[in-house]
Amino acid sequence: MLSIGKTGIIALMLWAETSLGWAGDIQFQASVDRTEVELGETLTLTFEIQGAGMSAPKPKLPDLSDFRVVSGPNESSSFQFINGQTSSSKTTSLVLQPLREGTFTIGAAELTYDKKLYRTDPITLTVSISGAQQPQAPASTAPAPNVPGSDSELFAQVSADKSQAYQNEQILLTYTIYTRVSVSAYEISKLPNLPGFWVEEFPAPPQGPEVRDVVIGGSHYRAAVIRRIALFPTQTGEMRLDPLEVTCQVQMQDRQRRSRDPFDQLFADPFARLRTETRLVTTAPLNIRVLPLPQAEKPANFSGAVGAFKLDVSLDRAAARTNEALTMTVRYSGKGNIKMLPPPNFKAPSDFESYEPKESVQVNKSGGSVSGSKTYDYVLIPRFAGKQKIPPIAFSYFDPQTRNFRTVSAGGFEIAIEPGSSAPATALPGISKEDVKLLGEDIQYLKSVSRLRPISSAAGLPASYWLAMILPPILAGLFLAASKLSGAAPVQARRQARRAYARMQRDLRRLAKIAASNPSVRDRFTRFYGGAHNALIGYLGERLRMPARGLKEDEVLEQLQKRSFPDEQLGEIRDLLNTCNFARFASSSEDASVMSQMVKRMRQVVENLETAWEKTA
Repeated sequence: MLSIGKTGIIALMLWAETSLGWAGDIQFQASVDRTEVELGETLTLTFEIQGAGMSAPKPKLPDLSDFRVVSGPNESSSFQFINGQTSSSKTTSLVLQPLREGTFTIGAAELTYDKKLYRTDPITLTVSISGAQQPQAPASTAPAPNVPGSDSELFAQVSADKSQAYQNEQILLTYTIYTRVSVSAYEISKLPNLPGFWVEEFPAPPQGPEVRDVVIGGSHYRAAVIRRIALFPTQTGEMRLDPLEVTCQVQMQDRQRRSRDPFDQLFADPFARLRTETRLVTTAPLNIRVLPLPQAEKPANFSGAVGAFKLDVSLDRAAARTNEALTMTVRYSGKGNIKMLPPPNFKAPSDFESYEPKESVQVNKSGGSVSGSKTYDYVLIPRFAGKQKIPPIAFSYFDPQTRNFRTVSAGGFEIAIEPGSSAPATALPGISKEDVKLLGEDIQYLKSVSRLRPISSAAGLPASYWLAMILPPILAGLFLAASKLSGAAPVQARRQARRAYARMQRDLRRLAKIAASNPSVRDRFTRFYGGAHNALIGYLGERLRMPARGLKEDEVLEQLQKRSFPDEQLGEIRDLLNTCNFARFASSSEDASVMSQMVKRMRQVVENLETAWEKTA
């Protein structure tokens, strides 16, 4: 029995294409798996090229602005060699989701092959809204499908722990997938835009979402929580939360007849009976009512904190000397938006010198609530000896459970200050440091016997004076000329290289901050990848000493190739630039970990380039 490996098949395809050729015109056609779909469902658009071999170019796709591209373009090819006859096909497929209802026409795709232009026939689609689809009640916590029919196989749902809340009060949102089919993978393809909310995301379990069995409408489902976030509304009124979109890879039983192609049978898994289908599910919009905080009995020092908090104030010592630093620690703790707690309303006594406090935050996200602590460390330096008092600190917040304002206070210290070795005299009773003045008459001037004598003309100046006046400019001119002849240009190049490296490091730190910023920021995705592209191109152009105006990728890569940089480094740079170009124009979003990994890749590429430049210098 003849056995041919995959490498042999590829070699045979190349030989057939170059030696035997592909006779006749090619066939180029487009098709969809269905022409009638419901809003929220997906369809597969396929372009097939037959008879062009492996050299078939990529087709020019039609306008798809009426659809969301869920997956693709995905390419595949097949080859047959039976009884001396060869045939081949190349397929490009996309998974699309209509954006609205109505009748749409997918225009013709174009392909130029062997100096001939080929076009596909247009395809007409009908997109409708199912009559069985019922809108989800606002802020309902009971599971209900938001896709057509109560017995849907796969749907996503969002629930809130409360339908109304006070301004700055926590609202817990839970996003859940319900399925009766096998989901092999899922990806959050579009995060909701949440203006008017401060968002804190709960970390996903490291072992993946927990799956549980539920019964809805008499049908059994597998349910998995895919995302949990805490919202803190910063505005009042009726707030509408946008949907979240999830792309799922579903394993479906393949009932189609198996291929008769002997090579397909040779490499196919004899036990495989499943095919992967891409489905897009969307949660329903959610409405939340945000109440304003009551104005009655609101404390004068209230700064907007809502939750349940405690206040602790401590001093690192009970006695000190003048000009020795003391540390006073103010610590908030409790449940609520810890990050947004303001600094304490504290003013140091006049006999102390104080500095801006050092701030630190610890946030704990567990049990469905955001809690933690926020600490401010004040450095206080006593300037005068005696008994000194540090006033207490008061803090007010609104408790949504009791619907009342609460005020807590802590601190208030009396500390004994002893004179230090370099301390000024102890201040008199009733006199503070503002009353201490430096009087001009206390300053005594020292005078010494002068040996200066008047000079009647320039001729009386000694020769050493003229030598000291003329010699430095001459030496400076000689040094400047020598530096230009012996390496001023390399010095300038090294300075420019250091500036480029320092600027790139600042750009990388800025990109890292964008990656770690709030996912609900509208242009976070575009700003990150656009900034990454510009930073990398700018760094390479400055390192290559190319003019900054009108830098082009091709020119920069060509200059790097002329410098004989390793192909591995050039390939990594091309890949980074391609990733940026694709991502900043794609309608997608990514989490902070993906963007942080991108920053690490860029930092490693820059370090490798710096090493390579040192070797080629």
